[in-house]
Amino acid sequence: MTDLPNSFEQLKTLDRKSLKKIHSQGTCPILNDLNGRANGKILDPNWFEHLRLWRGKVFSACDTGEVTGKNLLGVGLITYKKYFFNVTTGKSAFSDRQVAFLNHDHDVNPHWVRRFHDEMVELQPGFYLACSHYQMRNSLRYMSYFAFDFR
Repeated sequence: MTDLPNSFEQLKTLDRKSLKKIHSQGTCPILNDLNGRANGKILDPNWFEHLRLWRGKVFSACDTGEVTGKNLLGVGLITYKKYFFNVTTGKSAFSDRQVAFLNHDHDVNPHWVRRFHDEMVELQPGFYLACSHYQMRNSLRYMSYFAFDFR
């Protein structure tokens, strides 16, 4: 993993094609490593990051191996937790490799949030890259690349 980016600064200069290549080189995270607050950045589309609405995620790893969490959203100086998810591993919808899925399809979330399909990989210990798609009819439509950092 040493050749892969290690910071938001390294990732934020990359275009979508380069982010896709980096994502394909990441490894499937160990679920128990996903625990605590992870600061986040939207990388593409880059205009969305300027709004600073999404600020990361908070993960909670249980002794049973289950990992759950909520998104960190904010307005101005206020940050709050919203939109529950759980994390599982499995085969990517786009390639023949293992990834972690951030599953928002839970009754506690609004219908529009439940349609997100996020696939996450680890680039460096504690540093992750994810690609988000949105379920529209019978297909997944690209939404964004985002990264988060537990360090």
